[in-house]
Amino acid sequence: MQFRWGDGQSQAHRLNVCDVVATERFLWWSEKRPSSIVAAEAAQPMVFSLREVSARTARLSMARQLCADDPLTLFDDPLQLQEQLDQGGLDPEQSLERFWLRYRRWLEERRRPLFAACLTSSRHYSQQLRPDQDGLATVRWLAPLANRSAPAAAPLVSLVIPCFGQLPVTLRCLESVLAERTYQRPSRCRLELLVIDDASPDGSGATLAQLDGLGPIRVLRNDENLGFLRSCNRCAALAEGDYIGFLNNDTVVTQGWLEELLNSFSLFPGTGLVGSMLLYPDGRLQEAGGILWRDASAWNYGRGELPQSPEVSFARDVDYVSGAAILLPNPLFRELGGFDNRYAPAYYEDTDLALQVRQKGLRVIYQPASKVIHFEGVSSGRDEEAGAKRHQERNRQLFRRKWLEALKGHAENGHQPLIERNRGRIGRLLVLEMTTPTPDQDAGSLFMFNILLALVQLGYDVSFMAVDNLNYMPEYSGALERQGIRVLVRPHVGSVAEHLEAEGDHYEGILLARPQVAERCLEPIKRHAPHARLLYYTHDLHHLRMERQEQTSPGSVAAEAIAAMRELEKEIVDVVDGVLYLSETEQGEAEQRLAPRSRGYVLPPVVEAQPGPKGFQDRSGVVFIGGFGHPPNRDAVLWFVAEVMPRLRAAGDGIVFHVVGANPPEEVQALACADVEIHGYLAELEPLLGDRRLAVAPLRYGAGVKGKMLTAMTAGLPMVATALAAEGLQLRHGVTVLRGDDAESLAAGVLELHRCQPLWQEMRAAALEHAQRGWGGESCRARLRAICAEVGLPVPADGQTLGPALTYRPELVRRLGPEELIGLQNLLQRS
Repeated sequence: MQFRWGDGQSQAHRLNVCDVVATERFLWWSEKRPSSIVAAEAAQPMVFSLREVSARTARLSMARQLCADDPLTLFDDPLQLQEQLDQGGLDPEQSLERFWLRYRRWLEERRRPLFAACLTSSRHYSQQLRPDQDGLATVRWLAPLANRSAPAAAPLVSLVIPCFGQLPVTLRCLESVLAERTYQRPSRCRLELLVIDDASPDGSGATLAQLDGLGPIRVLRNDENLGFLRSCNRCAALAEGDYIGFLNNDTVVTQGWLEELLNSFSLFPGTGLVGSMLLYPDGRLQEAGGILWRDASAWNYGRGELPQSPEVSFARDVDYVSGAAILLPNPLFRELGGFDNRYAPAYYEDTDLALQVRQKGLRVIYQPASKVIHFEGVSSGRDEEAGAKRHQERNRQLFRRKWLEALKGHAENGHQPLIERNRGRIGRLLVLEMTTPTPDQDAGSLFMFNILLALVQLGYDVSFMAVDNLNYMPEYSGALERQGIRVLVRPHVGSVAEHLEAEGDHYEGILLARPQVAERCLEPIKRHAPHARLLYYTHDLHHLRMERQEQTSPGSVAAEAIAAMRELEKEIVDVVDGVLYLSETEQGEAEQRLAPRSRGYVLPPVVEAQPGPKGFQDRSGVVFIGGFGHPPNRDAVLWFVAEVMPRLRAAGDGIVFHVVGANPPEEVQALACADVEIHGYLAELEPLLGDRRLAVAPLRYGAGVKGKMLTAMTAGLPMVATALAAEGLQLRHGVTVLRGDDAESLAAGVLELHRCQPLWQEMRAAALEHAQRGWGGESCRARLRAICAEVGLPVPADGQTLGPALTYRPELVRRLGPEELIGLQNLLQRS
């Protein structure tokens, strides 16, 4: 299969399909619907190499798939299903045909992803129950490998798995936990597995004891049945980890589930408890965090819905998370005294724990990036009049009496679930942008990404919609959702107007970015959200950029287009409640050119200093940073190579010019030679920037604050730039930048900085200090809070602690591998 990426690079992968079910499934999808992985321009077709299998193997494969994934199948054992379908003395071919008819009907009617165990990976963790000895052998093989890839200094997580009977169920759970750590990417934590057997009557404890001391596994056995709650508390008392997690034994975990829970403590400052998204084995949603109503009744929010729905796919503050898969700091659990014994043997202990955490001023976070399959009812059954379930109603009354005062602030049962599902938010905002931010590819996306993070940190319930492309982008949409932003995408939302008609009256504020977005959205906003406060984020003055482009390249932009854009921008800045400019320079230009009726505010872009450690002698060469979706960058590189590079070559210093940026056009790629390297898109900039001595920004036209300048400054690279590139940054020539507006002066600046170590060190230090003082995360968040207050939006109370300001980091955008792309294709085809 040929995969073609956005920057034009392609990669070939061989897909090995080795059983009849996977083969038929893949062929059926390819036939039924066109692939969304292979781009239209990809030249390589898919090539299949199929091997024949016996009729018995085919029947067993289909029976196994039906039993494992179809909740309507009444059989747990594939052999039983095969016997039922083989009745009637049919020959092997007729029997196979009967199987295939049933299996094909199931494929056509099925509305859920087949790989329910991991929604964005083609690796399928087994949901089947193995024979005891097979399960033991698998766990024995995997256990010694569990902590192999974890650094010695990584935090230790103690994972408590209580069990009562059901040995195959427990072994399946252990296998999934160990396999996830063994087969997937290196882990960021070390694991301690604490398995406690609650005096199982079927001898499970003796069998599990054989695993004690193997790898991270420790097995405890109760002499008498203590029940779920007391077993968990007993086991937790022995936990040695920095964090303690609780996982039901009737679960199967998915890729990255534990790391996502652990990362949430840094993504959401002040977090005390995090829980996973729980799924049914067939892929339907079981729980996306919980809502507690005033009468102490509870909702498993989203039950039965699609897990990829925007309503359940973003992290958020919730009332509680189910104890089937949770994580919290071990010292906090001990400080709270563990689960409250009044709820013994089980039920409402996890809900009570969540309210105890919130009572201490800490947050309870639902993290949908952590997905766990839960075979609900396997451990305790579903009959509320029998087993541990019979305690559910009694414990609800106990819980209600204990938390009566706290619950008075909650809504009546079923009232305003859109508000109640995201506890503690101060207001709802909608952000409308042209496309989903790609912060590792262009500066405008980076600025918008950090604004979204700042709004979430200020306490808003933020929804995001990409007006020009409503498709889900796994790496980038997922990054926003992981941070607590609802991303509205197809097929769940059809258009801005459709969404505003449904929810427009719920928004206190709407942020519009770019004039094209405002042009398309102002009318539906006026019609469906007339009371929302409107903010407009310019990115830059588009008509000014177009004017400068025409001055630099006469005939490149029509006068009519410039006039139309100026008229549009004038209309926008007259009707919104506030305009956000990137610099005082841009605000001054706007006031002079547009005379806006709306009040203007300066909101500089957020950057954080991350200078590389290497000194002057260990660096060489010059770098240009900029995505080529922006026309000024293309012009700058072509001009620099044509006019400045000959002068640098003549000086004989051997300076190499490095060009970094997504989607370089053919004319830029054609510049590559011995001293011009075209790198294209780089997911990690630090290694390349850390080896370069300085950066250049030879822009001849453009407008607004240039992200490439800030990126270079915060990486510790002194800059040589045109006056237009330095616009709005308040840089001083010879102190924080060397300016030059022609080829001669730019070449002279490059040579001077590349040769003179004292000047390089002075300018590096001055530029770093300047960038951090004016463009840090704390400064941006404070300004954004003041702006929101000015336009009449609710804001956090004075003196409220917001925690450290969070900004974009490369690890927030996780690139999908080939297996995950195939898994995503499966999900999109079947959802």
